[in-house]
Amino acid sequence: MSFDQWIDAHFPKLMGHVQLLPEVLEKDKQQAEFTLPPWDYIDRLATPARMILGQKYLVEFDTELNRIFDSYGVSPSLLLAIWGIETNFGKTPGTFPIGSALATLAFAGRARRRTYFTAQLRYYCSEIRPLQGEGRSIYGSWAGASGHMQFMPETYAKFGVSYRSTGPANIWASIPDALMSAANYLAAEGLHEDDYLIKKTDIETEVDYSWDGTNYAAEAIVWDERGLKIEGAKDGEKYFCVSPVGRHGPRILLGGQALALYKYNRSINYVLAVSKLATMIDGGHIDWSWDRTARPLGRSELTELQSVLTDLGYNAGASDGIIGPDTVRAVMQAQNGLGIEPDGYPDLELLARLKTLKD
Repeated sequence: MSFDQWIDAHFPKLMGHVQLLPEVLEKDKQQAEFTLPPWDYIDRLATPARMILGQKYLVEFDTELNRIFDSYGVSPSLLLAIWGIETNFGKTPGTFPIGSALATLAFAGRARRRTYFTAQLRYYCSEIRPLQGEGRSIYGSWAGASGHMQFMPETYAKFGVSYRSTGPANIWASIPDALMSAANYLAAEGLHEDDYLIKKTDIETEVDYSWDGTNYAAEAIVWDERGLKIEGAKDGEKYFCVSPVGRHGPRILLGGQALALYKYNRSINYVLAVSKLATMIDGGHIDWSWDRTARPLGRSELTELQSVLTDLGYNAGASDGIIGPDTVRAVMQAQNGLGIEPDGYPDLELLARLKTLKD
C-alpha cells in the first residue's frame, strides 16, 4: 500500500495536505540522545549562552512565571530550562510540517511506534489542525512535537491551558500559554515544588547498579534498606539513581522533580541537561566528571554485542541495537563472568573481550 493509499484509507481529510517525508524516516533511525555521549549531549544543551538568556527571561516574565509557580508549583528556572533546551527560547521551533511528519511516522516509522504515531495523528486532526487555518501548516520537530515547549498533539489536547483563559491554548505564539501548559503537564505527572531535581551530583555507594533507573524510584526508607542513606530526605519524595556511563562516570541521585521531568521526555540525558541548565539559571554550578574515552557503543556495535551475548548463552533480547532491560541484564551477567564491575554499561572493552571468547 502506498502512502497516499494509506492516507486515503485512514485519514481521507488529509489527502492532498500531507506528504511522505524521507528525512523524517532517516532521523527516526538515529536520535541524538541515544547516540551522543552524555557529556556531549549535555554540553550542547546546557550552555552559558542559554543560561544568560534564561536569566534575562527570568526577569522579563517574572509576573507570569510567579503566577504559574503559585498555581502549579513548577519553578521558573525549570520551565525556562525546558524552554531553552526544547526550542532555544522559541528561536528554533522546528522546520517540519507536523501533519506530514506524523503521517510519515504512522505509515512507515519503526514498527513498534506506528500505533503511537497514528494516535498522535488523530489528535493532530481533531485538536491542532482546526487551529492552523486552511492551507497553512504548523511546523515543529521531525517527530511531530510543536510549540515553544514542543508538545505532541495528545499532550496539547490533555494539558494545553490558556494563561488568560480566553480560548484554546496558543502554545505556538503565546509564551505564557506555553509555559503554563508545560507546568500543568509536569504537575499532572506528579511534580511537587519542594521536591528535588538533583539531590546529589555524585554519590559514593556500594549499592548494586541493578537498582539504577526510574523503575526503582523509591522513598528514602526503601533506599536505606537497599544500603543507601539519603541525608535530608523528604517524606513521600521518591529518589532514583542514574549512571549514564556506569563505572566510567558519576552516579547521580535524582529527586521527585526529575521523575516528573522524565515523563515529559523519557531520556535520562535530557533530564540531566534540563536539570543542569535550571541550576545554572538559578546561579548554581554542576561539573560532572566523565571518562570521555568510554564512549557509548554505536547502534551497529550494540547489535553485534547483543548477538555475541546471545551466542554465548546470555539472554540479551533482540539484536536490534536498542538497549533494553534484557540487554542490561545480560551485560551485567557477562561483566560478572569476566571480573568487570557489573554496571550494565556496554563499552568497547566488553565487546572486544566477548568477541575473543566467542572466537
